[in-house]
Amino acid sequence: MKNGLLKVFVNVVILLSILIVMDLLLGWSASKYINWLNKAPHDGDAALVSYNLNAATPDVAILGSSTAICHYDPTIIHDSLLSYMGEDLKVFNMGMSNQRLAYDYYGLKCILERTKLRLVIVDVWASYIGEGDPSFSYGAYRPYVNINPNVKEMLVKHGKYNLLMKSNMYCFNTELVKLLMSAFRTTNVNGFTRSNVEMTKIEKDHVKDTTALLPLSKDEFDAMLSLAKDNNTKLLVVLSPTLCSADTTSLSYQYMKKQCAENNIPFLDYSNDDKYYQTHYFRDKTHLNYYGAELFTQELMKDIESYLVDL
Repeated sequence: MKNGLLKVFVNVVILLSILIVMDLLLGWSASKYINWLNKAPHDGDAALVSYNLNAATPDVAILGSSTAICHYDPTIIHDSLLSYMGEDLKVFNMGMSNQRLAYDYYGLKCILERTKLRLVIVDVWASYIGEGDPSFSYGAYRPYVNINPNVKEMLVKHGKYNLLMKSNMYCFNTELVKLLMSAFRTTNVNGFTRSNVEMTKIEKDHVKDTTALLPLSKDEFDAMLSLAKDNNTKLLVVLSPTLCSADTTSLSYQYMKKQCAENNIPFLDYSNDDKYYQTHYFRDKTHLNYYGAELFTQELMKDIESYLVDL
């Protein structure tokens, strides 16, 4: 009986030792792989997240969800700033589909720890700090919980950090395949998504936003404004054109507008601009296509010239 228990104990110890060694090797291998991945503009969401968190050093950054990557052309922004200011500034669109405020705030925090940003454009929507599911950011950032302290801070504050997060194998989980696939694709589009698809019919959607405010999201929004101010970074909050017009009476919309006014931050709302409501400019109800993005980015750069005087 004793010999049987001893064998079980020894086997358990061996199994745990193997798992620990595998976990340590995966962590070491992952950190080396991520360092290599960040040296080139590899394609795919996982590669972009890794670059945002650990390597990007732009002068100008665009933050936001899918509307950010579809609506803001970095080339036009670069050329406009070059023409207006005579400076060759690096512009990077770090938007990511299906993300929330936490993704923007902690991504900005990581970049500002590495470099000085001159300008940040934050693409928001009416319910940006209203009730919703901020967990989209957890999956995208989770693989870096043992690599980047800001990710750990985010998960702790959102109540998503647990003992399993200490494991490199667990924290990579479903993102591992995405990261590996990024090694086989490269891109030069700088985070900007082009689409020539045109809608056949335009129908403006007026949806009442009845969501409440999330206290933690309020804190992160305020912290994002303060972070930019403390780093002498010009920050613009922008609602870009969609067919789902912003509810300007919503609590989230009013809070953002109020906080921007109090902090002397431009709050630019294009969501109700009829100029863009043509089939030629939209790929679907939420996103502009390439033609709409070109027009919007050009118009935006004209409109913000007065804000760039002290850039």
